[in-house]
Amino acid sequence: MKKMTKTEERDLKRWCLLQEFRQSLTKELEHHPRHSSEDDPRRKLHYLDYASAILFTLFNPILKSMRGLCAASELTKVKEYVTMDKISLGSFSEAQHVFDSNALRHLVQKLSAKIHPEQLKNRSLLAGVKDLVAVDGSLFQTLTRVLWADWLDDNHKATKLHLGFSVLKQKAVDAVITSGNSCERKALLKMIEPGVMYVCDRYYGLDYEYFDELRERGALFTIRIRNKPKITVIKEYEVSKKDRNEGVISDQLVYLGDGKRELSPIRLVRTGAFNDKEILLVTSEPPEKINAALISIIYRQRWQIEVFFKWLKSILGCRKLLAESSNGVAIQMYCALIAAIMLFDLFGKKPTRRQMETVQFYFLRYATKEELDYAIEESKKSNQG
Repeated sequence: MKKMTKTEERDLKRWCLLQEFRQSLTKELEHHPRHSSEDDPRRKLHYLDYASAILFTLFNPILKSMRGLCAASELTKVKEYVTMDKISLGSFSEAQHVFDSNALRHLVQKLSAKIHPEQLKNRSLLAGVKDLVAVDGSLFQTLTRVLWADWLDDNHKATKLHLGFSVLKQKAVDAVITSGNSCERKALLKMIEPGVMYVCDRYYGLDYEYFDELRERGALFTIRIRNKPKITVIKEYEVSKKDRNEGVISDQLVYLGDGKRELSPIRLVRTGAFNDKEILLVTSEPPEKINAALISIIYRQRWQIEVFFKWLKSILGCRKLLAESSNGVAIQMYCALIAAIMLFDLFGKKPTRRQMETVQFYFLRYATKEELDYAIEESKKSNQG
């Protein structure tokens, strides 16, 4: 069998949304400081081409490595539509230390904000809050030589994607990328937007002082805490029939902890609607603003961020890291989130594995534009139904 040493041009196809991405990033880069080397006349690889190449890799099943991408950049159509010039391994490796990932983070935030009102579901959850955002972290393993990516030990390295995922918009709205062993609570503080309701699992509820810090920053929250905490009950709120139908056991205003620390009182909703296991939820909102039944419902929406992480890794295929620096990894992660947002806008939801395969078949010219359009229209019809 003849060994394939170079990516063939017939294995690649222009991505139809790449031009839109380049236009959006061009506008965003106008508002961000440039590295001094970007104006060097000897530079051949610029930010726009570097980010476009990474995005192109995410959508093409043929390309799975930095070397494969650099080889593909020699192809005529790739140079025409993606990179504008061929990319050397040295230039690609150097670029991860030059271009600022914050430009892409801000682009994630701006693209996510462009959501049509008719796409919003569960609008009742928006009452009194700007958005409902699930927050969590997920690990992406790196090579052991990546020194900054501390995780378990020197033989187990990983980077962590701290994600804010809008349950209402079904989109990533913000993200912070750190080493694998970094604190998720600190990462959330970098994403806080006043008036947004953040829903989080138990790790975020381990430090009771953290709740006061969130409130000081204007955040709303519903956070699970450990079972059997030390509490002092200040007030019992009435639990209605509607609350009990959602599994609510009690609704109280309490002091958390042993009383030695001067913590503000906080509302505690106890629910047993999760496989007969008690769940303790603290929230910033009083009963007159959000009833206990809705607090229970809000927490149950948190699972959607887990589904998104699985989709990001398994369907979009964002597992293989093309960079080793923290900034380079961040650029790739933000590009992946931008790709997810653009796919959502195309299909009206996260595409399924079959729909993603149709997109890739289109790239490979095994599916026609009409067949891709049909898949998109069917997806939108199912959403409306």
